[in-house]
Parts: sequence; C-alpha cells; structure tokens
Amino acid sequence: MPASVLAGVFLIALSALTFEVALTRAFSVLLRYHFVFLAISLATCGLGVGGLLDFLWLRGRSHADDRATLSALAGSAAVCFAGSIALLFSPGLARHLTSLAVVGGICIVPFIFVGGFLSHAFAVWSRHGGRMYFYDLTGAALGSCGVIIALQLLGATGVPFLCAGLAAIAAAVVAPSVGWRAVGGALAAGAAVAVALSLQDPLIDLPRIPVDAGHAAKPLFQELADPDIKARIVHTEWNAFARTDVVQYARPDDGQYHAEDDLYVYTDGEVPTNLIHFEGDLDDLAQRYERFIGFFPFRTGRPDDVLLIGPGAGLDVLLAQAVGAERIEGAELNPSMLPIVRRFRDFVGPVYDYSNVHLEVAEGRSYVRRSQRDYDLIYMALTKTATTAASSLALVESYVHTVEGFGDYLDHLTERGQLAIVCQHPLVLARLVLTGYEALAREGVPREQVLRHIVVLSVPAREYALGPYRHMVVVFREPLTAERSAELAKTAIALGLVPVYFPDAYDAPPFGWLQDVGMEEFVQRFDRQWWPAGTVDVSPRTDDRPFVIDFHPSIPPEMARFVGAIVLAVLLFGAGTIVWLTRTGSGRPAPLAGAVFYFMLLGAGYMLVEVVLAQKLILYLGYPALTLSVILFSLLVGSGAGSLYSQAWPERRMLRSAAISALVVCVAVVVLLWALPAILSATLAWNVGLRSLVTMAVLLPLGFAMGMPFPTGLREVGEWAGNVVPWAWGINGVASVLGSVSAMLAAKLWGFQTVLLGGAAVYAMAFALAAIAHRYHGALRGRT
Repeated sequence: MPASVLAGVFLIALSALTFEVALTRAFSVLLRYHFVFLAISLATCGLGVGGLLDFLWLRGRSHADDRATLSALAGSAAVCFAGSIALLFSPGLARHLTSLAVVGGICIVPFIFVGGFLSHAFAVWSRHGGRMYFYDLTGAALGSCGVIIALQLLGATGVPFLCAGLAAIAAAVVAPSVGWRAVGGALAAGAAVAVALSLQDPLIDLPRIPVDAGHAAKPLFQELADPDIKARIVHTEWNAFARTDVVQYARPDDGQYHAEDDLYVYTDGEVPTNLIHFEGDLDDLAQRYERFIGFFPFRTGRPDDVLLIGPGAGLDVLLAQAVGAERIEGAELNPSMLPIVRRFRDFVGPVYDYSNVHLEVAEGRSYVRRSQRDYDLIYMALTKTATTAASSLALVESYVHTVEGFGDYLDHLTERGQLAIVCQHPLVLARLVLTGYEALAREGVPREQVLRHIVVLSVPAREYALGPYRHMVVVFREPLTAERSAELAKTAIALGLVPVYFPDAYDAPPFGWLQDVGMEEFVQRFDRQWWPAGTVDVSPRTDDRPFVIDFHPSIPPEMARFVGAIVLAVLLFGAGTIVWLTRTGSGRPAPLAGAVFYFMLLGAGYMLVEVVLAQKLILYLGYPALTLSVILFSLLVGSGAGSLYSQAWPERRMLRSAAISALVVCVAVVVLLWALPAILSATLAWNVGLRSLVTMAVLLPLGFAMGMPFPTGLREVGEWAGNVVPWAWGINGVASVLGSVSAMLAAKLWGFQTVLLGGAAVYAMAFALAAIAHRYHGALRGRT
C-alpha cells in the first residue's frame, strides 16, 4: 500500500477533527447549546454521506484514477474548510445563523468530502484496513490535543485555515502527478498565508446577529447588533474552553462611553460577570454594594474562610475582602479570566494578587472534592447560564448543582458554614431549593427539619431588568433558630430584598408547601399551580442525570424529531444498502443484512461508550478541555493500536478475532462500570498530571479492544466486493451520530450508568453477529 495514502489519511483525519472542534467552539459563542449540538451532529453526518458519494460516483472510475480522486477530494475539503467559515460568518448570512437547515447544510459539505476521501481509501485498499484505520485514528488523536493550542493562537475562526492547509498538504501528498501536486501545494500556500495573517489579527470575526433572528442566538451578539444598546467589545481572548469578551456599554442618558463605568466580561456570549471600577477603598465598595443580593451572605455571615466557585472578573473576591475574610479561594473554569483581570489591573485593581487570595483554574465541584479545607462560605453566582433555562432543549450537563454536588459542599462547610447560590431564573431557583433539600436529607437531617437549614430571597420584580442577579438560595450547615431566621429576614427587608422563604419567619408558598407535602407532591403542585406557562419538572438532578437546566419532563420535541430523522436515515441507508448490493450481485441478502447491522452497532456503540466516559471523568480531571483531550487521545490512540494489531490477523481468523474483541469491549465496559468509581476515588487527591496518566491507563486498553472490530469488518466485506466498503463506511458514520445524540437523550431519561450498560449491550450484539458469521463463514462471504 502506498505510504503517501497512509499519510493522506492521517492528515485528513487530523484536519477533520480539528475543524469539528473549532466549528463547535465558534458556534458555542453565538448560539445556544442545543442548537450547536444539533447543527454539529447534522454536519458530521457528512462523514457517512461521503461513503454514499464514493459509491454512487467515485467508485465508477478506474483504479488508475484512485489517487487523483483522493487528491481532488482532499483539495475540495481544504477549500470547504475555509470557505464554509467565510460564508457562515459573513454579515449577509448573520440573520440565518439560527436556521438549522442553513447552518447544517453549509457545515456538512466539508465533512462529505472528508468522508468520501476516507471511504474511497478504505474501499480501494481494504486489505490494509487495519493499517489505514491506525493512521486515521492517530491523526484524529493528534487533532484532539493540537486543537487546544490552535484555538489559543488562532481562535475558532482562524483554525479552519489551518485545517485547510492540512487537507491541502494531504491533496499534494496523495497526488499521482506533478500537476495534482501543484494544485495541492498552491492551496497549502494560500492556507499558510491565511494562518499567518490570523496570528496577527482575525481575518474573520463572529457576526452580530439581528435581534429578531430567534431565541437560539446568544444575547451578547444580539446586543452588539442593537443600535439602541450601544455595546462594544474592547478585548477578546480565545481558548479551548471559551471565547471571552470584555464589553463596554454606553450610558442610556447621554449615549456616551465613560472610562469609569463598569465593564462586563462575557464567557461564550452568555450572562456576564462584572469587571468593576475599583480604586482600593473597601469601605466604599461595601457601601456601594450594600443592597446587592450577592453581598447578603457575606454581610450576614462575616466568613473568615471563603471558597468562590466561578469568581469571574473578581467582584466576588472584593465582596469577601469587604467583610474582612482571612482566606479566599477561587475555582475558575475559564482560563482566560485571570489574564483578563490582570490586563485591566489599572481599572479593577489587584483583585487576584492579594496575599490572601488563591485562585486555581479548575471545575468547581472537582476542586471541592480535592480540597482538604472547610469553609465558612461556599459562594457561586450564575455558574450555570440562567437564560438557557427557558428553553426546553437545554440538555446541558453540569455537576456543580447536582444532589451529590451539594453533598460535597456541605461536607466542606464549618459548623457555622453556609452555601450561597445566586441564579437568574425562577425554575433554576426551585430546583436549587429542592436539591439542597434532598442533599440535606441524604446527609442525615430528618426531613421534617430540613427546611430549617434553607433560606430563599429575591430582588424585587421591578429590578429584574437591572441584571441577572435575581434570586438566592442559602443552605446552612446547622439549623437556624427561629430568632436567627427572623433576624435574617428583617435584614433582607431592610436592604430592599424580598423574603421568599425563611423558616418560622416567612413560610409562604411555594416553598412553604415542602414542609407539609414532601418532595414528590411539591414538584407536581409547583407545575400545576405555580408555573402556568407549561409543563415542567423541577425535581433535583443527580450525577447520573446532571441536566440541571433542563425542565422538560420528557424528551424535548425538537430533539425527538431530530433523533427520529437520524433513525429513519439509518434505516433507509441500511435497507438501501442491502437492496442495492443484492441487485448488483455483491452478496446475498442475509449476510449483507448482518454486515449492515454489524457496522451500525459499532458506530453507535463506540459513541455511547465515549460520551459516557467523558461525562464520568470531568469531575476527576477537573478541566473540561483537558478531559476531552485526554479521553479522545487515549481512546483514539488505543483504538489505532488495536487496529494496527488486527492487520496481522489472517483471513481465516478475522471474524473470530473480531467477535472476541467485541466481547472484550463488552466485558471491559461492565468492569469499568463497577471498578471506575473506586479507582477515581483512590486517586482523586493526586496532581492533575498523575490523574491524566491514570485516565490513560484505564482507557488505552479499552480503546485497543474497541479499535479492532471495525477495520476487521471492512477487510472482510472488502473480500466480498469492493463496492460494499463505502456502504459499510457510510452506515457506520451515520450510526455514530445517532449514538452520540441518543447517549444524551437516553441519559436524560435513564442516566449515564444505563447508557454505558447500553453501550456494553451493543458490543455484545456485535459479538453475536461476528460469532454467527464466523460459524457460517461460507454464507457470510455471499457466494454467488
């Protein structure tokens, strides 16, 4: 097999995964999570559609043109990587960025060319499927790590030019002649120029989205397009976690920008954190924020040891300093936040440079679990985007606000400690109260006494327009006496705040119901009597189902329709494969049906396992970008090694070995389900480097086994007829998308544990099919 083709496969896989991550990053700044999820899923269906394209058009050409075909496909992918971004983010298309058909239709094109390239390569050189799959997965693994650096340097709108360059190099490498190599080289040179320019200043920026474009758009970019608001970006930073923008607003009275006015720091275009103008006078700050709801637990609790989860641009730190806190720790998820605050040091002061302030870039829940300290106050404000709560599509996972998360916080409170959470949406407020209720009950507090540990307050409704800091839940480690509760309620009223629930002092509905009716009845009554806008479910969420801002009681209709469409596409694709190949004499219906189902299972099963493991390891590693990179790298490198190993299997043993490897995956997943919690718990206190090594040690063997069944299956069906391979590639690609979407929806209904078991069951079915095929080997080969 030509080494140039292996190099081309490596480069195309590297560019495709890097482009997918960059595209997701860019859309995550502009659009709501659910829309991004659907758009990217639709786009990646192109990998499967490319297999169909390969069969319908490209496979009719002679083998002498195979490398020219690959070069053309790689060059087309290069043009589309750059062209799709330029088109998507052009000002003229901004109004249509909330259209799934427009976004998905444009984004799918480069993935179609990538899918066609890989499908064609595997079809022509199917005997070397194990070796090619190794290069495919190794390229993707490198992309999962390299994209972090690329996003930091180029931003999400610059990375596609790098992807275009990689694909263009692939076009030149696989080219059969000087002419084809010249075309690839010219494309690579153009991409290199674009990358060099992007290092200096972005060639493409994210567009302002008109206000009437729809609810799928993030608020920042709609405000930037509104001439009445007069907002402008004064600084921007990209990283693998988010885009962070510092925004300045003109005063409404004179329409002018004033240097002394507070700035706002947006993370991915969502609810901002305040970058306040601070000149060092803490007494003045305390007076300025006296009536601010976020200051309430600091003012009333006077904590010495404070932990801030998501301290953002530093307002929370200053609130703690204003009451004389002796030690202030912060766990900030966005790595750009600290450099930005220091960049604006002359404006905000040395917020994060005080000797008693200790900030770590980490996921808050993971930080708490690894901490050896107890705190007088654990405080978090708007750590989960509240504006998304109004959308029934908000399948956004977060372990910060689960029942187990609250349990971790309670375990790290001193006897006088309190957990205070600020949120924006009333549905989030209701869920937080019930989460605290359930966590306290699990800690051993009698249910009839639980509410003595909880107070709830809000700002007046007339002040909702002033900002997202609207509601607060405070959970106390020790029960409040009637006197202390009354004192807190009086303080809240004196500060112009609204008491919502204070035990013995203000027991009004809806939370007053909890004392009489319990959790289950409260959830039903809340839906019927307190939220007439529609059916909602505010029951608390657990680590197994961590969708804390999803209030839809079942599968969101839009998601259900999308999954239904993918299922229909998979079924039609599969049925069409069987009918077409049977009519063309490529095999008999029974073995072809078995092969279609086999590749379908592998595509869905791989994603079911991968998605769940990613969720389970976020808390352990503590850094979302690192978690994704370590997991993808480990599984892909392991799978690549397994694929390379499978290349040595002789033809007579291929099906038997594929069956055994699928069974090994099934058993390994079940073992991980049982053993992983103990492994993670025993090593949680280790530094992040060692925890990453533990993760890799766990996932590499699993990936090794997961990498064997697919290339072995391609080698097997390639022996029947070369035109079977593109269909197998296509059905596997579309089923992979179905697996990733189904994993999230199934987790919402039944939990990630069940989804992981489902992944094991899928591999068990793949084992059964391969074992049957091995037993009836002659029939599987579809003798004609």
